[in-house]
Amino acid sequence: MYKSLTVAVLAVFGATVLSSPASAGFYRHGGDEPYAIAYCNFYKTRAMYAGRKARANPGVAKYRRRAISMWKKYNYCLKDNGWPVQYPIPKYR
Repeated sequence: MYKSLTVAVLAVFGATVLSSPASAGFYRHGGDEPYAIAYCNFYKTRAMYAGRKARANPGVAKYRRRAISMWKKYNYCLKDNGWPVQYPIPKYR
């Protein structure tokens, strides 16, 4: 009894693993975006963190400069990897 149950569980697990989109090889991180675009999201995340600090501290220019430079790097990264959309840089005080 346990042998047939084990075989059934392994068969279901194998079918689930082999049908997942992460096994396609072209995509990483289990999402619907190519690895290069996921790599560019590093810059977007850093830009958003710096932008949050820039909005919280309007008199401190280093956060504003950091956010703008990260947004530029993000757009350059997208452009270099063939992504057609470029995102506008937010305005900081």
